[in-house]
Amino acid sequence: MLKMPKRDKKRAGLAMKKILTTLFILASIISLAACSSEQMLSSQLSSLSPSKEENTMDLSSSNIVIIYDAEETGNIVEQTVLLLQETLGGDLYEIETNTINDFSAYEFILLGFTASNNNLPQQVRAFLQSNDLGARTIYPFFSGEGNDSATIFSTISELQPGALLGNSALFFSADTPEEEIIAWAQGLELLDNTFVPESGEGNTVATATVLPNEQQMLYLWDEGNVPATTEYTVNNGGYSDDPDFRPYITSFPVAEGVEIKGAVLICPGGAFQFRSDQPEGIDVAEALRELGYQSFVVDYRLRPYTQQEGALDLARAVRFVRAHAQEYGIEEKDIAVMGFSAGGILCGEMLLNFDGFVNGNALDASYQPDALDEISADAAACGMIYSFYGRLSFGTTDVELLRSGNLPPTFYCYGTRDPFYDQFLANADAAEEAGVDVSRLQLEGRPHGFGAQEGWIATYDEWLSGIFDSN
Repeated sequence: MLKMPKRDKKRAGLAMKKILTTLFILASIISLAACSSEQMLSSQLSSLSPSKEENTMDLSSSNIVIIYDAEETGNIVEQTVLLLQETLGGDLYEIETNTINDFSAYEFILLGFTASNNNLPQQVRAFLQSNDLGARTIYPFFSGEGNDSATIFSTISELQPGALLGNSALFFSADTPEEEIIAWAQGLELLDNTFVPESGEGNTVATATVLPNEQQMLYLWDEGNVPATTEYTVNNGGYSDDPDFRPYITSFPVAEGVEIKGAVLICPGGAFQFRSDQPEGIDVAEALRELGYQSFVVDYRLRPYTQQEGALDLARAVRFVRAHAQEYGIEEKDIAVMGFSAGGILCGEMLLNFDGFVNGNALDASYQPDALDEISADAAACGMIYSFYGRLSFGTTDVELLRSGNLPPTFYCYGTRDPFYDQFLANADAAEEAGVDVSRLQLEGRPHGFGAQEGWIATYDEWLSGIFDSN
């Protein structure tokens, strides 16, 4: 059986939650880090129990919410919920009947329940049908007999076609060791401080010593010289990044003994509200490095910044890689960009609306150009992974606009169950009519947000290798 610290005390609190559900509405968010274990649970009960009448949930200071259907107080789902919360922090939300809530403040959703033969409980199914979770990354954890992760993921994606699917699920029972659950949670790498560049004036793409055989995290702009038109000074709770966020790049060197083919810069998605760095960044970079690509994950600016400001971050990253092509063992021309969902839109923003020598002065007259700005930000290829050329949620079909962008060969990959499926088709058709060299990979029955899964990377590798070989 699971053994959890202070379980009985927290169990009693969760039982009270069911009584207090209709009585409490959050007046203020209490910092989880500042609370004791007992205080933490108390604040969760008052802040995370939505009013059935109001059908709303206040924004959270956490990027993680644990949504669960316990069925009864003290069962193994509830016990596991508490252990996950102790491990990751985050907010708790017990599924209620016929409630609709806004979960847009969160980046990651852990969804817990008991299933039988891959059949989700009716209350969980009804919750997923009535709540649009949007482009959140979902990680299921479940107990029961006759279940498998692939089918559970498929069922969730059918009910939430716009969601991103995590790369891991947890199946547990009453005999699952506590350490195993903790290890799974920690392995998801969801905490805000998991990936943070080192501080220091010398840790930027303009000043750092490049270590081509080691992973590096480098800021894209010097402190105080980040080109922007948006004035962002205070986080009102609705933004993923605080005002002191500086865009950065993370390198993933080609695996030892693998022939280097070129470089790929990867922009994770997240509707410009967050960056889905793990399934759409790190996992992809790890796969591509094994195939011979120097891979770089770009952590660009999000809302309230504009797509243009984020596009300048990507252009800066391309310049850095090209400036150090020799150290990375690539040809200067063999640099591709790739984006998932909003990340693909960002790639298009850079390619379609900026020329290769744009610098920060295009948006910010106070920006001080440097030597990197003299290097081209052009890309040899673009990967649109469930994405399109256009603006958020709207792929363009303007053939003349696409023709004017002098766009590179473009690889489209999307699933037939994606809510944007028709837009992908129309955008690719328009790009083809505009003279763009278009390649398409359609995945039958796949939803939005499959990340590095579904085997598409092998096809992309074959396509990109051909592009680089013909340069």
